[in-house]
Amino acid sequence: MKTNKLLLMLIFLMGISLANDTVPDDLYAKGLEALEVSDWDSADSFFKAALDLDAGFAPAMIQLAKISVRNCDMDQTKNYLRQAIEADPENQEYRDEYDQLNEINKFMSQGARELDAGEYENAIASYYKVIEKYPYMTEAIYSIGVVKMREGDFDTVIEYFNNALAINENHKKTKDALISLAGNMFNVGNNFYRRRDYNNALDYYKKVITIDDSFYQAYYQLGVVETRLKNNRGAIKAYAKSVKAKPDFYQGWYGLGIAKRSGGDDQGALVAFQKAIDTNPGYAKAYCAMGDIYYKTNKFNKAKSFCQQALQIDGSYAKPYITLATINIDNKEYDQALINLDLATTLDRKDEKAWVKIAHVQNILGNCEEAKRAARKSLDIKDKSGEAWLELGVAEYCGGAGNKTAALNALEKARGDRTWKTFAEYEIDKIRNPHRYQN
Repeated sequence: MKTNKLLLMLIFLMGISLANDTVPDDLYAKGLEALEVSDWDSADSFFKAALDLDAGFAPAMIQLAKISVRNCDMDQTKNYLRQAIEADPENQEYRDEYDQLNEINKFMSQGARELDAGEYENAIASYYKVIEKYPYMTEAIYSIGVVKMREGDFDTVIEYFNNALAINENHKKTKDALISLAGNMFNVGNNFYRRRDYNNALDYYKKVITIDDSFYQAYYQLGVVETRLKNNRGAIKAYAKSVKAKPDFYQGWYGLGIAKRSGGDDQGALVAFQKAIDTNPGYAKAYCAMGDIYYKTNKFNKAKSFCQQALQIDGSYAKPYITLATINIDNKEYDQALINLDLATTLDRKDEKAWVKIAHVQNILGNCEEAKRAARKSLDIKDKSGEAWLELGVAEYCGGAGNKTAALNALEKARGDRTWKTFAEYEIDKIRNPHRYQN
């Protein structure tokens, strides 16, 4: 848009350069029209073109001085004002403007000293005196934002910095300050997240996005926090925005896939995981996640293929071995299941699901002591796992050859897990009423 405006304005200036009846007043009027719509660049060009036609055209010099104030070029402002006074020595307005500029410089310097001294209210008052005279002076608006930053009033900081950029989108100090502020707020959000203060983390990640809506890491962390807060819809929305801001952000696609899968949208999850793989063909987690979905939808060959691809990429990744072992168990390939589960627990000793599956297989095979050891290792990691308590109870009972009391104690704990309650009650009934289950 800015380029188009400048191109049209250049064509206009080329046209009027060929005309013999063009006078500086015409260009000056065009410049004023541009200022009315805040088109500062076009205004600057029109006023300079007026000076090209008449080097002593003082009104254009005054407007260029004001534009220089907006651009924070105070030396150039002084030069234009001096030239205007030289061109029209009798004009008191120009002299007053020059004197006013000295006052402005004084207040800007004074505000800076007050800021350094921690006199924040005085600094703001000094900068406001500048803005009263030059409401378009970006540096003064930016400086109030800096004061507010020192005071820790970040919402107001963002407001002033955005106001400064609304006047001068190229003001480097403001742009750099906003980038720095966004980074600092992101780090504050991360600190809250590490302390499990998810609500404050959420608040700071949202502030980062308010400053910079292309900050894809903030969207991603927002998704992570929303997941922690069990707001799956919010997580999906945040992850989607992270990959919209950065389409090659494969972790964002993976997070989106996990969130969609949690929401029951397996097809949407597969699409997201495939995007993660397309972006990073070496991302083993995405292959494994697709394998899990294919397993749960009874597409076992595809499930095995994706898990094996995950292991080809990263042989130290434990989870694909667990999925492969689960397929083995379904196919009654118990020895192969134990091999895969042994590899999984070798790679990750703290994966409670691998240990509980070992307990399950050992119970099927009648290896009660091995099953007990595996179930207890799972419980050492997650002591409220109903599945692990169930397998421990079955192993303790050991088909009637074990400790009935210990078995019932374990199975009662399994009953406390809603997911495993029915299975636990079935095993309890088998112990208390064995005659019902005799052939």
